[in-house]
Amino acid sequence: MHVQLERGLQVVARGKLSLILRAVDETSVEVIVISTREKLIVGLDEVEFIAKSEKNDAAPDILLMITLDAQATEQERNQAVKRFAVITKLVQGKITVEQAAGELSVAPAHIYKLRSKYDEGLGYCSLIVQRRGNKKGSRHLVDNIEVAISEAITKFKRKEGVSFAQVWREVQSNCDLLRLKCPARKTVQARIEASLSTKQITRMKSGRDIASQTHDGRPGKYNAKRPLELVQSDHTLVDVEVLSDDRKEVIGRPWLTLFIDVYSRVILGYYLSLHAPSSLSVACALTHSVMRKEDFFRRLGLSEYSYPIFGPPEMVYMDNAKEYCSPKYLRALERSHITYGHRPLGKKHYGGHVERLIGTMMNKVHLLSGSTMSNTVARKRLAKSKKPTQTFTEFSKWFALQVIEYHSTVHSEIAKSPLQAWNEYYNPHSITPYPPQISDEHQFRLRFMPEEYRCIRSRGIEFKGRFYWDPVLYSYVGEKKVVVKYDPFSLKQLWVQLNGQFVAIPFADMTLPDISYEEHRASLFFSERLQPGTFAEPQAAQAYREAANIEEISIKLTKKARKRTAALLEYEKAYPFSDTALEAPKDLPDYSSSPKPFRRGD
Repeated sequence: MHVQLERGLQVVARGKLSLILRAVDETSVEVIVISTREKLIVGLDEVEFIAKSEKNDAAPDILLMITLDAQATEQERNQAVKRFAVITKLVQGKITVEQAAGELSVAPAHIYKLRSKYDEGLGYCSLIVQRRGNKKGSRHLVDNIEVAISEAITKFKRKEGVSFAQVWREVQSNCDLLRLKCPARKTVQARIEASLSTKQITRMKSGRDIASQTHDGRPGKYNAKRPLELVQSDHTLVDVEVLSDDRKEVIGRPWLTLFIDVYSRVILGYYLSLHAPSSLSVACALTHSVMRKEDFFRRLGLSEYSYPIFGPPEMVYMDNAKEYCSPKYLRALERSHITYGHRPLGKKHYGGHVERLIGTMMNKVHLLSGSTMSNTVARKRLAKSKKPTQTFTEFSKWFALQVIEYHSTVHSEIAKSPLQAWNEYYNPHSITPYPPQISDEHQFRLRFMPEEYRCIRSRGIEFKGRFYWDPVLYSYVGEKKVVVKYDPFSLKQLWVQLNGQFVAIPFADMTLPDISYEEHRASLFFSERLQPGTFAEPQAAQAYREAANIEEISIKLTKKARKRTAALLEYEKAYPFSDTALEAPKDLPDYSSSPKPFRRGD
């Protein structure tokens, strides 16, 4: 005989006649004993099935009682218990109708109504207030409309970024084709919530990742027992745009690479760049993590602040990005005695600490002018006047101050600030006074420093628009494809491989200020290399135009004077003057005598 486990099925549980209420898990069910109304959770091996022909008249009443009790609120349940006790005394003849009405504070007519509903078998559940209106879960739409809603839900349930409004518009389209009246949006939303699980709805609205983070279990948790035991690393595109050094152009959004210590939650090190994540970003962030930060803060002009966090991690936990799986990077980790691990594919929660830290830092960024926010919905709320105002150099200094603030703020999970957690372990008066030190910082840096190939010229080595020179290069002038390593945090010197050894070569012009690789990149955005003879200032072009104007006017005046002279010569040739005409008259007037008045007739 085949038996289908369902609600209301009559069985024998632990030797007592019972009804099945619900399935608890794969091996147990919840039942209610008919005789005592006791609810039990029993295993399937404790249940005996009986023939369906054997019926118990009390079964429907018991199920009704359970349904009423489940739907009632605590206040309604207490009211029903009180009424049942009073009506029981009335039925037994212990009190009158007037007395019952007085105890329940109702009219005598209402006592007769309660008496008609009274059922000793159902107990107090028979007097639970029945709510008016449609019952929860009831449906009143015609079948064709239900089918239209179901088809719309089926179409969108496996997609991402779909709102209830989009499903409703699809239902409107389906109903229009069928010449049916479209149901209200709330009705469609109720059907979605009834048809899909909470996780499916979250996935449909927010995507697979958020649904997994919200609803999936996270069994197992690794707890670091000391600082530097486990460090997590990840990248993010910062939600803010920065300007070029001349503040005329937007050069884009910086990338941030972080290393966080799981035990203390301190930011062990980081790197801000203007290019997509690469092995350079990872190497710079790791080097920044291991080394002391005094020089770094001095270059930023923040010498008054303290960043006493450094040291080589025992293990670095990363995702599976290309830069984290680079053979050169992994080999450098092994040579530095640092173990590493990669997250399982598609399991972001294995890097939950660094993911949460990134979210914390981005919340700070969202308050800046020029913030792009973290999603398109929030981006639409931004005022158009919130344009970028910071250059990359200014943002680097601002972010360093945010790191200091984060280290000194109480963390919700460890109930203290990250800096306090770090200092409690590494304390001059404790067993472990200081973090582990790198015995040869120079060699450690060289392992992770990026390298390029350059030629050695008579002027030195040209690198990033600057020349580097040292007398040691005299005997190597003309060498090609020489290995050159550089520190992205400071370009004041290079390390050049000569005869198998790396030699530090400084700026040829010692008056040049130090600059980082990212500052150099920022200075090149929207800046072209000027050719010799190019006007560098506006006044040069103005002077050129005025000089050209003077030349043009002088040419015109000279031509005009030459034409007048030539014309006069030609006129004299055509009409020559006689010699007598040129002689002075013999009788000259006497200008010493007074003039005589003119008279007519003279």
